[in-house]
Amino acid sequence: MMGTSHAISGAAAWGAVTLIAPTMGWAPVDPIGVITGAAVCAGAALLPDMDHPSSTVAAGLPGGRVIAGAVGGLTGGHRKGMHSLVAVLGVMIAAIALSFVTWTPAGWQTPLALGPAIAAAVCIAVGTKCVRLVRGWVASWMVGVAAAAAMMWFFPDEFGWLPACIGVGYLAHLVGDTLTTGGVPWLWPVMMRRPAALRRMPLVRQLWPRKGSFALPLLGNAGSRREWVLSLALGVFALWILGRAGAELLGSLSA
Repeated sequence: MMGTSHAISGAAAWGAVTLIAPTMGWAPVDPIGVITGAAVCAGAALLPDMDHPSSTVAAGLPGGRVIAGAVGGLTGGHRKGMHSLVAVLGVMIAAIALSFVTWTPAGWQTPLALGPAIAAAVCIAVGTKCVRLVRGWVASWMVGVAAAAAMMWFFPDEFGWLPACIGVGYLAHLVGDTLTTGGVPWLWPVMMRRPAALRRMPLVRQLWPRKGSFALPLLGNAGSRREWVLSLALGVFALWILGRAGAELLGSLSA
């Protein structure tokens, strides 16, 4: 999938999670969490491509190309370790660890969630730029920092959903890439080869395109027309969820 499609899929995935959460017995996410979480999840859906120096996320971070080169070298290159269940688990653990990073301003009794705010600022900045809500990286970082700072300052208890949100976005990226011909090495570092007896079978080559990678290539190659049709549908769904949450928020404020 292309970067914009990944970001849209992340926002839509978070919308779906918040929609079904009450039916599963989970605590419902309030409208602020739905709206800001969609922005965070859109950015989190781009994080797996931090293994490629030319990716959108690498281009938007200070020193991102150098960091991406190092990450790609440590994880085996593009669509290797960063595109696996191990990476999903690692990112969620990192997000949970950040929840312990707090800041208590002078005269305050309650600590502010500084660590989660930093994670949210990065994700929101990357997500807003990738879906072209703003044109340049300076503007996207202004939006990300402002939104995260407002959350930290006025709604310090809103970050409880952040690790799950980042995990959902990251997972949405892997699912999206699985739907293309390149596939994803879900079980990395276990990189199984296709059995010799099955290598010539067309179906096996489609579902198991390369060593360790698995695919269900319903979208064809990245950037295909089918991908853009799916992205359009997911975008409409995400906008419906955001509109629903916005109306609920306005209703509660007026009440």
